[in-house]
Amino acid sequence: MCGIAGWVSTLPWRFTPESPSILTAMQNAIAHRGPDDSGQYLDAPLDRPGGVALGFRRLSIVDLDGGHQPMANEDGQVWVVFNGEIYNHQQLRQELIAAGHQFTNRCDTEVLLHGWEQWGAALLPRLSGMFDFALWDGHKRQLLLARDRSGKKPLFVGMIDEGRTLVFGSELTAVTAHPAVPREVDPLGLQSLFLFDYVPSPRTMLQHVAAVEPGTWWLWTARDDGKARLEVADWHPPAPAQPEIEKLKESEALDELDRRIMRATQDRLMAEVPLGVFLSGGIDSSLVAAHAARLQPNLQTFSIGFADKSYDESGHARAVARHLGTRHHERILNPADCLDVLPQLLSQMDQPLADASIVPTWLLCGFARPHITVALGGDGGDEWWHGYPTFYAHTVGKVVDVPGMQRLQPWIARAVQRIPVSSGYLALDFQIKRFVAGLGYQGGLRHIAWIGGLEPRQLARVLAPDLLSAVAQNNPLESWLPRLDPLRQVAQIWQAWQQVARDDGDALAGLYARFYLADGVLQKVDRASMLHSLEVRAPLLDNAVVDLARSLPSKYKLRLRTTKKLLRELAKRYLPDAITQRPKQGFAVPLAAWLRGPLQPWMRDTLADLPAGLHRQGVEALISEHVAGRADHRKPLWALLSFVTWHRRVVQGLHG
Repeated sequence: MCGIAGWVSTLPWRFTPESPSILTAMQNAIAHRGPDDSGQYLDAPLDRPGGVALGFRRLSIVDLDGGHQPMANEDGQVWVVFNGEIYNHQQLRQELIAAGHQFTNRCDTEVLLHGWEQWGAALLPRLSGMFDFALWDGHKRQLLLARDRSGKKPLFVGMIDEGRTLVFGSELTAVTAHPAVPREVDPLGLQSLFLFDYVPSPRTMLQHVAAVEPGTWWLWTARDDGKARLEVADWHPPAPAQPEIEKLKESEALDELDRRIMRATQDRLMAEVPLGVFLSGGIDSSLVAAHAARLQPNLQTFSIGFADKSYDESGHARAVARHLGTRHHERILNPADCLDVLPQLLSQMDQPLADASIVPTWLLCGFARPHITVALGGDGGDEWWHGYPTFYAHTVGKVVDVPGMQRLQPWIARAVQRIPVSSGYLALDFQIKRFVAGLGYQGGLRHIAWIGGLEPRQLARVLAPDLLSAVAQNNPLESWLPRLDPLRQVAQIWQAWQQVARDDGDALAGLYARFYLADGVLQKVDRASMLHSLEVRAPLLDNAVVDLARSLPSKYKLRLRTTKKLLRELAKRYLPDAITQRPKQGFAVPLAAWLRGPLQPWMRDTLADLPAGLHRQGVEALISEHVAGRADHRKPLWALLSFVTWHRRVVQGLHG
């Protein structure tokens, strides 16, 4: 796992004697992603249009001695910087060798160079892995930027000089380290943060910077007239894979799932450094650990727990580790362990993320890092195998869509607001209020209201009137990036999934995978792990495993209130009944209680001076209502803390 950074431009004055030091600053901004090695390549000829600067930071995992980047092809005209892993690189290598290509090392990176020469952009659908990369073709004066289909690895791109210059990096902080990139907040990005708890791609928090969408690519080409042509591949949901799979009996599908998870886990054990598994005690991570333990003797597993028992899963993780015979490492966190690191963690975030579970995730990664460099996790099981309670709530919610029933929703909403507020993990009052609030919306937007931050109608509580007005105005990105209102983006993607999905459950899984998984969960894991120079791999997001999930009917995934049905059946082969029959429990901290108690002084101090665009009276009302226990505003308050801390550091340049 690594970090990449650089820029491409048709303007000669974007390449000066200071360029190497600018590139170094961009690399240093992401040094935590690759502490083991670094490299640069600059190509800025005066006799040809277009030049490039490529920077790289390496975390050595495979071919420890031979994976230096930037890496070039035989004639030194095609160069690449690559972050991630290509799990099928051996297969692709054999195909390319048969086609006449020669390889010089064992690293998967070289497959990208020869694959581009052989297949062009058609290389990308052939790749199975997690990655972002930048590939420069000196012959064609082209730069290809690409991201894996699940969105495990992030890639940000800033556009300046009316598109003649692109600045890119694995993190937003690498892009903003280039002095020419403006740091103006995007009103739509800020609106998205409060709606989703994250900023969905292609938006970011900055007006002039975009995020490459999962499974897509950008191709920039220098023109002879000094301008540039930019092609951006449109994101679209893949058609249902392997339709013949739906004919499998449940027992046959179970065997096929077992084989695919085993193969995916085996591929992700590829490493020349210490490796382990993150173990929560839930179905997904326990299944990954069970398969890994069969393949790797003396496997290490890692978990953390909480003194607050309503949030603690450590006993379940301990039971799984004992059952599988792993070398288990466990740490129990007291409130002080979390509270002490919150300001530090928020100050390191490259983009605001309003998901407080990044706190235990970051602590888990820090706990594991002295022992391992690579960890396997269970991400992907909930989205593609219908693991969230909202999947069966979706069926219940359809009752409200019956003509005339929507008129009852406001009355029900007012009634449930009288339920006393609790601070426990997913307390019943919190779930009921969320469910009823979501009934006021339709389609995919209902699910954003259920699992996101503020409801759309509540945005005026935190966003100032002038910012809400700016959302409707012209945006600097309009000429080169589709300018989508986030609510309209949800509606369009929900509609796109419904057109290709094999059933309503498949469309719903696709919506969750495109938004919550790609731009929320996976970015949280990426940030938390890479801040500790730790690589995290997700076997359940292997292309073959996801394709199987998409090909099976929804009854194999959700039946009545039994979520992840086939995964649970498979878990019975390897795990105790106490684990396979457990309800889902997320990785969370008692944030609501902390904001009323020990975190309250820090919260008030942080939110005392708000940046432009936020509504002072509305924010003060949120704080007062939450502290008094009249409402649970943990989500918008955490979003505010995340944004204000980020804004002071990145936009205002304050580091105190």
